[in-house]
Amino acid sequence: MRALMVGYGGVGKALIKMLKERGDKMGLEVKIEGVVTRRGIMIGISPEFRRDREGGPIEALDVLNPDLVIDVSSANYSTGEPSLSLYKKSLSSGIHVVTTNKAPLALAYPEISRLVGKGRLGFQGTVMSGTPSINLYRIMPGIRVLRVRGILNGTTNFILTKMEEGMSFQEALSEARRMGYAEEDPTLDLNGFDAAAKLAILSNFYMNTGITVHQIRRGGIGEWTPMTRGKRIKLVARADKDGAEVSPIEVGADDPLFHVSGVENALIIEGDIQTVMVRGPGAGPINAAYGAFCDLYLLSRGFL
Repeated sequence: MRALMVGYGGVGKALIKMLKERGDKMGLEVKIEGVVTRRGIMIGISPEFRRDREGGPIEALDVLNPDLVIDVSSANYSTGEPSLSLYKKSLSSGIHVVTTNKAPLALAYPEISRLVGKGRLGFQGTVMSGTPSINLYRIMPGIRVLRVRGILNGTTNFILTKMEEGMSFQEALSEARRMGYAEEDPTLDLNGFDAAAKLAILSNFYMNTGITVHQIRRGGIGEWTPMTRGKRIKLVARADKDGAEVSPIEVGADDPLFHVSGVENALIIEGDIQTVMVRGPGAGPINAAYGAFCDLYLLSRGFL
């Protein structure tokens, strides 16, 4: 498959390395024909981005005419652009899309999913990175999902864990930054927005709710005691057919989420046949790249 990559940061470079080291051995043939960033279009790939011509994602799509778009760019939660328009044009033209960018799906999942046909859509990397929160459902035929519930933001879970160990909120935040778990401006993590974006995607994919990130009730974490009366405070995302919410709540030792610590994520899928839980790393360039890598492999085998 001939691919156009959107974005060229840590995730994109990790994915290229993964394809080179593992893809060939698995019969996964993906050739990156070019890369587009805010700086312009690069034809082919090189260790560092170079601008070969002016233009944005739509222009790059027209120039390269790829089989596949791989979007590893940063999220624009205001409009979802330029990725949203790129997805629409690609899928409408039968071009596949594999993305780790949450914003377009968190803002316009129904609109995008209606365009899926000959052009397939993979988005495992948008929720819990390479931990199969999305692709797990592809091997759960016939089940009706009643609700989803989980810890979807590793930054806040890491901070709460450190506070439980005795750190103050500011100390825990500083440690998260030092470890690379928190952005310099971690507002979207701390106020619950990042978890809400992931929950919007899960709610649409599992239950076809039509909800957007802006319709999800949300709260964040701050300066308070993370463990009281033998219970732990966790930033829990939960959704069913009646609504969705992200908020800090107390969970007891009988709740599986009680035992999820550090930057680990977890998702509980409650269905009419059985309940399934998956847990694992939910962030990091290599983990996000692995989410996209899994989608590419499934796509190559006709499973997306």
